[in-house]
Amino acid sequence: MSRLRPLVLLLALALPGCGGGGSDLPVLPQDAVRAQVEQYAGITLAASGVGTFSESAANVTGCPRDNGRGLSDPDEEYYVQGSYQMPAPTGRQTAILDKIRDEWQRNGYTLASAASPTEVTATTSDNFHLDLTADQGVRLSIASPCYRPKP
Repeated sequence: MSRLRPLVLLLALALPGCGGGGSDLPVLPQDAVRAQVEQYAGITLAASGVGTFSESAANVTGCPRDNGRGLSDPDEEYYVQGSYQMPAPTGRQTAILDKIRDEWQRNGYTLASAASPTEVTATTSDNFHLDLTADQGVRLSIASPCYRPKP
């Protein structure tokens, strides 16, 4: 966890938001944001008690623009979307979600009201959005705020 602190501190100084115009977005290299997404995925996996992800990806994409009708050029504005699948037997999914929810609370993430017992949503102190859904395993989605890759 100590290796995470400098990056979290750096990201915490960044302004959140997507699609608000490139000039007001914080500058951060894509590799640093991808590493942060993967760090949150690793924390979540460790909390789950599941050994490994059966699927994982962290991809850079353009930020939404024009009220969601288009995307920016990712070389100008981007965010990282991570998608992960954890194998979990149907009878264990709720217990896994509970373990992860507890870990996210211990880490100070802001939990949203659950729409159902098979969903958990949280926001980190650096405005990364995490979603868990139990459906044929446990699916984790992580979205970073928008950034600019260079000044």
